[in-house]
Amino acid sequence: MKKTAIFLGGGASAAEGAPVQSMIFQKYFTALRAENNYSDCTLVRELRAYFKQMFYIDVLQDDLDKIHFPTFEEAIGLLDLAVRKRQSFKNFDLENLAQNSNRIGYIRQYLVLLMAEVLEDKTSVVRGFHRELVEHLNEFGCLRDTIFISTNYDVLIDRALSFRDDIRIDYGIEFTKDRKEAGLLSTPQSVLPVTLYKVHGSLNWSYCPTCNSVKLIDEQQGILNLLTDPSQARCSQCQSVRTPVIVPPTFFKNMSNSFLTIVWHKTEMSLNDIEHLIFCGYSFPDADMHIKYLIKRIQTNRTDKLKITVINNYPGKKAEKLDEEKERYLRFLGTDICFTNNTFEDFCSQTEQFIE
Repeated sequence: MKKTAIFLGGGASAAEGAPVQSMIFQKYFTALRAENNYSDCTLVRELRAYFKQMFYIDVLQDDLDKIHFPTFEEAIGLLDLAVRKRQSFKNFDLENLAQNSNRIGYIRQYLVLLMAEVLEDKTSVVRGFHRELVEHLNEFGCLRDTIFISTNYDVLIDRALSFRDDIRIDYGIEFTKDRKEAGLLSTPQSVLPVTLYKVHGSLNWSYCPTCNSVKLIDEQQGILNLLTDPSQARCSQCQSVRTPVIVPPTFFKNMSNSFLTIVWHKTEMSLNDIEHLIFCGYSFPDADMHIKYLIKRIQTNRTDKLKITVINNYPGKKAEKLDEEKERYLRFLGTDICFTNNTFEDFCSQTEQFIE
C-alpha cells in the first residue's frame, strides 16, 4: 500500500459523541446548572465573570438554549493574544505586583479544565469507530505504513491504539518518567511503533516549565485531577505545578512550547514521505493557517504527486455546508483532490476502499 497519513479533525471525535467546539460551553454549563452545587466553586465564579464581561452572557441565569456561545478557540484565543501582546482586559490582568494578579492565566487554565471535563464525560463511553479503524488497518497490514495526525485534544485515537498490546504510540517527543514509574513507558522491541502527532497538544500531556519536560499521564492521573487533587499537578522532580499542553487553532497560535515545535517539525518530515493524505472530519477552517501552511509545504516541496482524499460528511449535514468546505479545499489545494460524500463511520467500517 501507499504510505498514508490519516489526519483527524474534530468531526472524527464528534462521530464518537464528543461535542463540537461550538457546543462545549453550552454542554458544560447545562450540566453544571442541573447539578446545582457550584455556589462556592472558584472555577465557576471566575468563568461566570469572564463570560459576563467579555461575551455578555450570564451562564448561571440566562436561558442557555437561546445563547450563542463563543467557540472554545474564541474564548481562549482572546486570552492567548492578550498574553502575546502583553496587554490586559478590564478586570482581567496579566501577572504584576498586585496580589492575586494574573487573572488571565487562571481563566485560561479554567477553560482548559472545563473542556477536559466535557470531553471526558462525552468520550468515556464511545461508539468505537477509532478502534474499528485501527483494527482494520492492522488486519490489512497497513498500520506499519500509516501515521496519524490529530488536531484534537481528546484521547480517542490514543485509547484506540493503546487498546492493542502489540502497539506502542510514538508521539514524536520524549516523555519524562517518575522514578517509581521507570518501566511504565518502556516497551519490548517487538512491539510495533505507530506514529501519532498531536499538533495542538493533548489532554494527556502535562508540562513542567521548570524541568522543561512533558509527562504522559494515564487516565487515572488525568487532567481533571487538577480540580479534585491539586497535588497530582506537581512535578515529582521539582514540585512545580505542571500545566496542560493545549494550543487552540487560531491565527495567533503560540508555538513557543519547545515540545510542540518538535512535534510540528517531525510532522512535516514524516508527511514529506507519505503518498496519500486522508482528511477525516476536518473542515479546513480559515483560522488554522498553520495547518494550511504545513500542508502546502509538503504538497509543493516534492517531486511526486500527493494524493489527497477528504472524508468530512455526517448524517444530516446540509448540502451548502458541504459545498463551502469543498470550496475551501479546492481553492487552497487545487481541484485534483478526491472530495467524498462519505462519513468517518464509512471510513472506519470500509477502510480498505479508501486505503491503497
